[in-house]
Amino acid sequence: MTVKIEIKDGRSENLLLPKEKLISLVRESYDSIRDNNEIDFSTESISNALIKLILEKLEKHSSLYKYIVSLTTLNFEELTEEGINFSLKNDIGASWQSKKDGMFNYKLEDKDNNRCYLITILWLHKN
Repeated sequence: MTVKIEIKDGRSENLLLPKEKLISLVRESYDSIRDNNEIDFSTESISNALIKLILEKLEKHSSLYKYIVSLTTLNFEELTEEGINFSLKNDIGASWQSKKDGMFNYKLEDKDNNRCYLITILWLHKN
């Protein structure tokens, strides 16, 4: 048995949904949580709620896959005239079938709360 190893930069030729639909799914999930007045963004993390909502929406789309959602949060300090430079990298590896499985990365910025979220969605076809 030969195993094919692929290293990709967060792109997949085998997207579960069109890229625009995945972006919309993430943004709608985030907006839904942000519009919910039960969470105080200044003191609470939205990570668990956002991951749960994204997973629920993906499960509704198709039960043929197992889903993994990774969320990395970057909080910005007070920005000065000189600016602040950040570099954020998130790498995920998986063993999969490239014709059925895939991965999508999306950076969501919340300038009102000085936060940035890197959301990674993986889908693995159930055999």
